Amino acid sequence: MFHLVTVEAYYRENIEKTDKSGIIIPQHNVACVKAGATVIEGVSRTRDTLISGQLGEYDWEQGYTCHQLGVGAIVVQLAQPYILSK
Repeated sequence: MFHLVTVEAYYRENIEKTDKSGIIIPQHNVACVKAGATVIEGVSRTRDTLISGQLGEYDWEQGYTCHQLGVGAIVVQLAQPYILSK
């Protein structure tokens, strides 16, 4: 026996294209904050600045993500699994 506390349901008008296993093949940029992505590894002054969509706001203090060559990486975690080609 169990007790259900809450239920959430989501609806999409646009059905995404999927592969045979049901993984979404996106038709738009999914490596951005708006799509739920986040930068989980890399150095920057402001989190997610690399994928924020704010173009042209780059200087020595803001607007970039970096890592030391040969050490570490810049890693962007997407909101869910996707089949990516570019």
